[in-house]
Amino acid sequence: MGVLKEFVCIVHGEFESSHPICPNYGCDSKGVSQEFRTPVRIGTQFRKAFDAGIRKSSEMMGGKNFRTAKAGDTAYGGEAAKEAGTALLWGDQCKRVMGRSFAELTSAAAKPLVIQKKDGGEVRHTRNNALADAATTAGITQRRLPPIAELSREPIA
Repeated sequence: MGVLKEFVCIVHGEFESSHPICPNYGCDSKGVSQEFRTPVRIGTQFRKAFDAGIRKSSEMMGGKNFRTAKAGDTAYGGEAAKEAGTALLWGDQCKRVMGRSFAELTSAAAKPLVIQKKDGGEVRHTRNNALADAATTAGITQRRLPPIAELSREPIA
């Protein structure tokens, strides 16, 4: 028997065979074409080298708990997530981990941020986004239109 290939008959559907002949009795096999559903096998040497490279990169970057994710699971988690500060805090865990309750942190974030400048003045940010306030103060976010003299327009004929 030859190598099994994947074929599809437009009348009877998918089948595997060594030749493009539909296995259903009475089919003239005019509508049979080859399909490529199974991916080409990747050699184990390539896979081993790729895994070793990814693991080495992870170690160089300080990654821990390197694992493959299952369906519905995250690939990055466990102790590494806690160290990176990405762990979820439920209930009173916020107070134990951060030293303040969530309500205290929320009220502190709602207060305006006041920054003392070297010349004795102060910069006051009323929104809870200091970067956006600094960009507005610097004029970066303003819409700028060129002066009228710089506009060019072709004459209307």
